[in-house]
Amino acid sequence: MRSGDSVRRGLIVLAVFAVLAAAWSGWSWWSASRDDAVLRAEDRDAVLTAATDGLVVLNTIDYRSAARDVDRWLAVTTGQLGKDLGGDRKGQLDRAAASRTVATATMKQAAVTELNREAGSARLVAVLDLQVSTNGGPPAANRSRLNVELNRTEQGWKVSGVQAAA
Repeated sequence: MRSGDSVRRGLIVLAVFAVLAAAWSGWSWWSASRDDAVLRAEDRDAVLTAATDGLVVLNTIDYRSAARDVDRWLAVTTGQLGKDLGGDRKGQLDRAAASRTVATATMKQAAVTELNREAGSARLVAVLDLQVSTNGGPPAANRSRLNVELNRTEQGWKVSGVQAAA
């Protein structure tokens, strides 16, 4: 046997192993991307992001731009909460203007407590730090603990309910 033949055979064997390893890696990657745990984690992350953004928006208003702020509230809500906020839009604007309210929020912590992918519903608990100023006074710090419900819509996850937590 010539030296060139053994080198060629060695390269062929090495190429076959490389193709098999690539095929196995590709199948493993594809299989993992379809794993229910991965899809559930992606939904949980989407719920946390939507809740964080939505709760900050819902707890932010500046009487000088209240119409835009209330429109943002409506954009991050759905269900009865969205209907209630939309039905009381003028009242919200009047109250903000009368008290010259400026409120901002920062999410401190949030955790998903329930996630039903099939139903498109989720619950979480959240803690927000708030800064609220009225009538030109200095901002007062406050912490808000909330139980939050979200529903998946065609536009993504939206806040459908908020209650103060004990």
